[in-house]
Amino acid sequence: MMSKEYQIGRYHIILPSDHLLDSYQSTWLRYDTALGYIAQAIFQKYPESSAIDIGANVGDSAALIKQYSDIPVLCIEGNPNFLEYLKQNAFRIGGVEIAECFVGKDGELVNLDRLFSSGGTASIVQAIDREGTTVVPTKSLELILSDYPIFKNAKLLKIDTDGFDFYIIETSLEAIEGLAPVIYFEYDISFQNQGEEAGLATIQNLFDIGYEYFMVYDNYGNYLISLSHQEYDRFLDLTSYLASNRKKSGTPVVHYFDICAFTENDIDLFESIRLGEINLNF
Repeated sequence: MMSKEYQIGRYHIILPSDHLLDSYQSTWLRYDTALGYIAQAIFQKYPESSAIDIGANVGDSAALIKQYSDIPVLCIEGNPNFLEYLKQNAFRIGGVEIAECFVGKDGELVNLDRLFSSGGTASIVQAIDREGTTVVPTKSLELILSDYPIFKNAKLLKIDTDGFDFYIIETSLEAIEGLAPVIYFEYDISFQNQGEEAGLATIQNLFDIGYEYFMVYDNYGNYLISLSHQEYDRFLDLTSYLASNRKKSGTPVVHYFDICAFTENDIDLFESIRLGEINLNF
């Protein structure tokens, strides 16, 4: 496949020719940028820590994180359409480890023939299947961390898997509770029939393991609202808004949210990042 170069901070990475990151960022200037300054705040507080990127794609998020904070990054990616680019970009960026797998229950199978890919994104929601000519097993986050033990101190967990984020969080709760990282994940209800219920169940799961503060961004990277664990009804409102965009609007405008979640131990990070958003400092 043809490729193109794209600059993220000081890094020149390689994208597939049909990847839309460059086009999106030229149109929506904050698209996929919040993770960078969030990472900067996290690693000023935890300079000896690390980051985990589930659904690493071609390594663009790793480049963004490393632009702000020179810490180790574990990129987890199972899609063969992205892996060769990810390997090249990891070499260019430096300090990046790659786990070539999908995250889920140990031993569950992904049918690579049923992967959905478009414009530089990919979903495996419809690819969990024991049939097919090419299947690969998923790995739990616990098992991956046992293979990459230096990331057991990770204080940033980024998840972007186009509709699979809820399942990854659900199957990784024990590992997440042990790490207690700041979590930056995609809240997208559009990939499954029960997406609204799955999204709200994910929020409740995070409440249950100690996540108390949340910052919400729209899919263009604009800060929207901050909420606490005492405001479940506001999550219901936001989910209803996404459902209306999807089912009633005709032409959706906001397709998903990005949510950044903090435990009580990181209320200082939550407050400082929120203040920066309110004052338009980013």
